[in-house]
Amino acid sequence: MKYKDGFLILLLALFQPAYAEDGKDLFAAAMSGKLDRTEALLAQGIDVNSKTASGRTALMAASFKGNVLIVKALLAYGADVSLADNSGTTALMDAFVFGNEDIVNSLIAAGADVNALDKQKVTVMGRAKKTAHEAVIKILEKAGAKEEAEVPIEEQTAPKEGVDGKPGDKTGTKPAEKPVEKPGTKLPVKK
Repeated sequence: MKYKDGFLILLLALFQPAYAEDGKDLFAAAMSGKLDRTEALLAQGIDVNSKTASGRTALMAASFKGNVLIVKALLAYGADVSLADNSGTTALMDAFVFGNEDIVNSLIAAGADVNALDKQKVTVMGRAKKTAHEAVIKILEKAGAKEEAEVPIEEQTAPKEGVDGKPGDKTGTKPAEKPVEKPGTKLPVKK
């Protein structure tokens, strides 16, 4: 009998790594709405912010599926609301799909960036307006979301050509030119 028990323990030890759980299991549990399984994996120490090959997290999956309880459990375990997948989509952007107000409010309360941009430079509000969930749009407006990304002044570019085909605005005026000093002359000094 001793040998059988020892052999069984040895077999279990050898096959343990094959059944090791990881972030993919957490993502699958969150995506399928299995709260008990999600919490069990988190309790085992699976990284709450682990990502799939496409950069998706369990929080993104639960937000996309509209599962409030799993979103709240993941947030309680420290899920990072600012993470984005490989296309720049955040959990907050995923929450618009079905217009779940509870999830949107929970993510914003946890610090989600209401002005984040995806890889196509579309803002959170821009994506929300495509879904036409008015309640979510109002929540975002109240949280300070802007529809278009604000470009800092130094990054803005002037129109390329004026009416006359030269640099300037569309009215044909040229940008102010800097005076050029010719050899042997001096520029007037303003007093």
